[in-house]
Amino acid sequence: MALIRFKGLAIAVLLTLALAGCREASQENLEEASVPLQAWSAAQTQGKLQPFPPQVTNRLQRMLNRNVGEDELPGIVVHIVTSDGVWMGAAGLSDRQTGTLLKPTDRFRIANLTELFIAVICLQLSEDDILDLDEKISTYLPKTVMAQLEDSKTVTVRQLLNHSSSLARPNPQAFKQAILANPKREWKAEQVLAFLPQRETAVPRNLYFHSTTNYLLLQIIIEKVTDQPLAKVLRDRISKPLKLENTFLERHDPIPGGFTQGYEDWNGDDKLDNVTQPLINAGLGLGDRGIVSNTSDMTRFFQALFRESAASDSSGGADALLYPSTLDQMLTLEDGKGGYGLGVRHTITSWGEAWGQMGTTTGFSSILLYLPVHDLTIAVWTNKGDSQNYEPYEIATRSLDIILGDQ
Repeated sequence: MALIRFKGLAIAVLLTLALAGCREASQENLEEASVPLQAWSAAQTQGKLQPFPPQVTNRLQRMLNRNVGEDELPGIVVHIVTSDGVWMGAAGLSDRQTGTLLKPTDRFRIANLTELFIAVICLQLSEDDILDLDEKISTYLPKTVMAQLEDSKTVTVRQLLNHSSSLARPNPQAFKQAILANPKREWKAEQVLAFLPQRETAVPRNLYFHSTTNYLLLQIIIEKVTDQPLAKVLRDRISKPLKLENTFLERHDPIPGGFTQGYEDWNGDDKLDNVTQPLINAGLGLGDRGIVSNTSDMTRFFQALFRESAASDSSGGADALLYPSTLDQMLTLEDGKGGYGLGVRHTITSWGEAWGQMGTTTGFSSILLYLPVHDLTIAVWTNKGDSQNYEPYEIATRSLDIILGDQ
């Protein structure tokens, strides 16, 4: 599906992204957080700024400030990029203990947005004839890993990418008990897969079922066919070419200056706990949800993926991540795939169709969307994870209503 065919789609349905691959837990009666409200000067960013009238940007900032108080969030960041320019806003705290104010340029754990990077790497390896997306995963995976995957010898790499493999998720209760027993343990993808249930899920193959197992396996495959660690592959194939200076694979890359403190109710006592200091390693730095980045890098990545790849010729452009025909593959939706391409979600919003990703991880929640008909990218994240009410989804919806409501 070429990007030119995105234009003219009917605009009718509210944003209805399904929150998949996220841990479920109640967040009722959270400890109230006393946070100062602040407006952040977009003049600190680079490029063409403030593409919207002041009354629009003021409404956006007020909405962020209000949500920090109403939803008891430590902090929120919103970053909007259009063909006219950029607006960035933040509210709340990056560290509740020190009272440090949150900035839109701060880094965060990007959760399921990691799947976008993994999928692009796999597609690049396919372009280079290093990886065959339609080959069986047993061709690439070690026998020790395949021994943990009952009746999965016919699963293909493509089925991992679009979550149609029917592979179960690691047992969350058993894995959390292992984490509680040793919160600082360094996990490898193979070790997390040891928590797969003894019996396969009842989901039929070729139907969409979001499972972190798929992207843990893709990490192992990438490292096998490249003979390099995922962190180096990520740097060489995406971060360095796009000059993404704030994108790292946690626990595997040095992160100068660190990143924002993340919070969630880890102990089940209806209070927000800091789950970054002291560190709680819930499988950090892996292929399913392991990347740390900031919204400037995320929106730059999306521009290179959707705008520059689509605009390049058959041989690709200087900053294009994929050939146009490969991007078409990534955005192809097959029947029964639940609105999921290769590492990317598709949905219809009240302002047009959107491509992107969303999710939560230890201490953080985020959403990233590209609306082709408006050439608009929006990234929203909060430093609260494990949330029953998915705040980035709501904030993205309200932001789009403010930006596009008068058009």
